[in-house]
Amino acid sequence: MKIKTKLALLYTSITVVILMVVFIFVYLLTSKNIDSNYYTLLLDKALITAQKHFEKDELSQQAYQKVLDAYQRLLPETSERIIVANSRQDATVELQSFLNGRQIDELFRTEQLKFEIDNLSGVGIYYPDNEGNFIIIVTAKNIQGDYLKNLLKHILLIVLFVSSIIIFGLLWWNAKMITKPLQDMVSRMQEITPKDLHLRLIERNGNDELAQVISYFNQMIERLEISFNSQKTFIANASHELKNPLTAIMGECEVMQLKEFTPDEYKGSIKRIENEIERLNILVNNLFQLAQTDLEISESDVEQLDVVGELQFVIHYLEQSKYKGRISFVKNENSFYIRSNSHLLFVALQNIIDNACKYSNGEVKVEIIKNKFHFHLLVSDKGIGIPAKEKDKIFDIFYRAQNTHSYKGAGIGLSLAHKILKLSGADISISSMENKGTTVTITWDINF
Repeated sequence: MKIKTKLALLYTSITVVILMVVFIFVYLLTSKNIDSNYYTLLLDKALITAQKHFEKDELSQQAYQKVLDAYQRLLPETSERIIVANSRQDATVELQSFLNGRQIDELFRTEQLKFEIDNLSGVGIYYPDNEGNFIIIVTAKNIQGDYLKNLLKHILLIVLFVSSIIIFGLLWWNAKMITKPLQDMVSRMQEITPKDLHLRLIERNGNDELAQVISYFNQMIERLEISFNSQKTFIANASHELKNPLTAIMGECEVMQLKEFTPDEYKGSIKRIENEIERLNILVNNLFQLAQTDLEISESDVEQLDVVGELQFVIHYLEQSKYKGRISFVKNENSFYIRSNSHLLFVALQNIIDNACKYSNGEVKVEIIKNKFHFHLLVSDKGIGIPAKEKDKIFDIFYRAQNTHSYKGAGIGLSLAHKILKLSGADISISSMENKGTTVTITWDINF
C-alpha cells in the first residue's frame, strides 16, 4: 500500500471516528429533547383530563368549553385512566398494573411521575379535588417522535457515509500532492547510476524536512561523485605508475636475451633492474600506506593532541634516522591542542618535514607562530623549490614536479599529508620559488 493511501485511510478513520462521536452525541441529545417534549405534552394532557372530569361544576360554560377543545386537540391518541386515591392501599392495587413499587412511592411523594411500559410513554399525576383525591394515568405511543428519531438516525448515517467518501477523496488528493515530491525524488533517484553521479535532485524552496532530505541527499551524491572520480583517478595513476617500472624491467630482460653480453654489461643491466624494482617497491609500499591511511581515517580514534609535542616527536624521529643536525626547531612554551589521530598526524608532519629535507641540502627550519586568532606551523627549506606553473597540482596524488624526477618518491606523501591535516581542521598553503626554496604553512584557527 502506498504512503498516500495509508495517509488518506489513517486520517479518514480518525475523522470518521470523531464524526461518529459527534453524531451519537447529537442523536442522543435530540432524542432526549423529543422524549422530554412529549412527556411535557402528556403531563398537559393528564392535567386537562383531570380538569375535564372534575372541574365542570367550578368553571364557567365558556372556560369549560375551552378545556374540552384543548382536550380534543391535544394528543387524541392517548389512553387515560382515572384512579381513586382516597385510600393509598386501594390505589396501589390498581397502579400495580402500570407501575412498580418504587414508581408508586415516587408518584405519591412528588405527585408527578414519568414512566414507560410496553413501548408506551406515560405520565401519572396526583390530583386532589373537592370530590376526593385522584390519580390520572395517561399513556400513548410517541409515533411522531419515533419517526423523527429514525429519520435523524438515517440522515446522520447517510451524512457519515457521504462525508467519509468525500473526506477520503480530499485527503487522498492532499496526500498525493504531499507525496508528489517524494515520487519525483524516487524517479530521479532511479536515474542516478555510477555513470550518472553528476545528476542531482531538484532543490526545494523553504527549510522543511523534505527540503533538508533533498539537500543532504545531494551532498551525499556529491561526496560519492568525488570519491568515485578520485577512485578512477587513483586507479588510472596507479596503473600508469606501476606500468612504468614493470615495462622497464621487461624491456631490460628482453634486451639481455638478444645476445651475449660481457659480465660488466650484465651487471649494469641487473643494476638497472634492481633500481626499477626498488622504485616499484617504494611505489607499492606507498600505495599500501595510502590505502591503510584511508581506512584509518574512516575508523580513526580521535583524541586531543598537542601539536607541539607531536612535532617534537617527529623531529626527534627524523634526526635519529637520516637527517641528524639538519632540522632547526626552537622549542618554546607554546602549546596548541587539536582533535586528530596520533598516528595519522605523525605521518602528515613526517611527510612534510621529510620532503623539505629530501629536496634541499641545507638546514630545514621548523617554526611556530601563535597569535590571538591562529596557530601557524611553518616548515622552510632552501632547496629546489616548485615551478610556478605546477603549484596548483602539488597536492594531487601521484603528481611530481618536473624538477623532482632525479629524487626518489611516488607523489603520494604530500597528498596524504594534505588529506590528514584537512581532516584535523588545518588550512595548508605553500609558497615557493624554483631553486630558491619552499615554505609550507599549516594554520589552525583558535576557537574561544
